[in-house]
Amino acid sequence: MKTRNEILIHLGALLLVAALAVAAGLAVTADEPGLGLLDAGVESRPSARYVFKTVRAAPPEGGAVVEPGGKGYENGAANIVTAVVADYRVLDTLGEVLVLFAAASGVGLLIPIRRRSAGERQASPIVRTAVPLIMFLALITGAYIVLHGHLSPGGGFSGGAVIASAFILRFLAGRRPDPRGKRLLSALESAAGLALLTVGLIGLAVSGTFFAGFMPQGTLGSFASGGILVIVYTLIGIKVAAELSGLSADFVGGK
Repeated sequence: MKTRNEILIHLGALLLVAALAVAAGLAVTADEPGLGLLDAGVESRPSARYVFKTVRAAPPEGGAVVEPGGKGYENGAANIVTAVVADYRVLDTLGEVLVLFAAASGVGLLIPIRRRSAGERQASPIVRTAVPLIMFLALITGAYIVLHGHLSPGGGFSGGAVIASAFILRFLAGRRPDPRGKRLLSALESAAGLALLTVGLIGLAVSGTFFAGFMPQGTLGSFASGGILVIVYTLIGIKVAAELSGLSADFVGGK
């Protein structure tokens, strides 16, 4: 076993090597404009170029000027987060959806089917009465978040989770999952996944790039804008909501 002094000597050596590496990097790139590790300008970073392309203009004093009704936007999204998630890094988003599917499938396979016993406690009448109203509000809110992700914070993942919370609350209130409902959730999840891949293939066929935009961008800032981003986020919202709801149904049990 190493002594305390030996451990401190090894840590000091590692810190010295790291400091020398950083110093060497600074020395090599210091004379190159835009390459210095400490003086890289904002204008040379990809994120700034994406923002400028989306909002069309950026004044010298900072901020961004959105031109309503302007033409030539790269994707027509007023929300730059949506532009990154559903456009510039849409392949990464597709991978995240597949990871969620794999996780939900694995949990569903590992959870044994549990039958409710006769003596199991049921929800109170107050809870059973209030749950339908709360479900309605959650479904409306979730749908709004999904459909307005290209305009304001939100989108498919967060909106889909809100929609799924409505069904989770229903199960927690004592309502046993309906077998037909579980099959419907599975069908919706599969259909949304296939439709998402179809959107990407259409972009590949039209423009030669997977998930390329093939729809008009519309007027920036209006609901009918963003091209395919609304479709992509809607399909992601359906898929996420169906997967999380189906997963909660597996936890509750029942065939």
